[in-house]
Amino acid sequence: MPCVLWVARNSSAYLSDLVHPMAKLEASSTRLFASAWRPIANMIRVFMLLMTVGAVLGTYIIQGNTAPTLTRVNTGPKPCQTIPQWEGRASEWNHITESNNRYIISFDGVGLRKRVLKEAKSFMPGERQYNYIMEFKTNTLYTINLNLNTCTVTNLTQPWQNHTIPTDATLEDEYELGAPGSGFRVREWSDRLPARRAESWIGIFTIAGCWPIVEIFTDDDPQNPVSFTTRFFDLTPGIANMSVFDPPEICKSQTVHPEPEFEPEPEFEPELEFDPPITNQNFNVTIDDDKDSGPVNSYFKKGWNYLKSWF
Repeated sequence: MPCVLWVARNSSAYLSDLVHPMAKLEASSTRLFASAWRPIANMIRVFMLLMTVGAVLGTYIIQGNTAPTLTRVNTGPKPCQTIPQWEGRASEWNHITESNNRYIISFDGVGLRKRVLKEAKSFMPGERQYNYIMEFKTNTLYTINLNLNTCTVTNLTQPWQNHTIPTDATLEDEYELGAPGSGFRVREWSDRLPARRAESWIGIFTIAGCWPIVEIFTDDDPQNPVSFTTRFFDLTPGIANMSVFDPPEICKSQTVHPEPEFEPEPEFEPELEFDPPITNQNFNVTIDDDKDSGPVNSYFKKGWNYLKSWF
């Protein structure tokens, strides 16, 4: 009997030692298969996802639609629009010639007409005065020299532009002008393109009504550099007298000339020299000149050849 028990015990141990390695080998094989299958399973999932997206887009396009596109949504303030008809005054500082001029302006966005009248300066005798009338429906510019009572008729080559903020303008800032409690909110815009182009135009417009307050325009053209700062004030909606757009009789008999390229000229002429010099005395200067040499260099005159100018 003891002999039988010894055989049974040793047979059981022998069978346990034989089966246990087999179980370990099977478990190890299972783990190895699972680790090798996992990347394949992920690739199959990605492939099935791409097939599903492709089927959806294919059905969308077959039904006559276009594939959706991603667009940048600008949730900030949009450029506003100034009213189509208004009048006011403007003070322009020319940083190149270090001179200042004032203008009375009338803007007719309905009839596509503009009128700019240069204001006289009482302390600059002999200064030439000009009245500009622009009719964009007929592409005609009337330049009236008020000193010599002459008129020059030329063609407008630039298309009509509303006096407003460009649609691609960049919002630079928003702030309040004036004293606390009595000021008004404005937005500052420019033609700057982030990471692509520096600004050459800056415009400050009121938030209420989109009225122009200040405009700065620069151009570093070496042959004709431009740098102007223009302030707008005394602005009123509408046009009090539409006859300001009617050219005078002296313009009706003039022949239309091609648009001239105006060069800068002195603010007033002739240049007088006195021997001995006369100081602190009032005197009148009479212009004895029978030719019209053209208007002074001005943002309102030169700026119309540029995209962002209102004139």
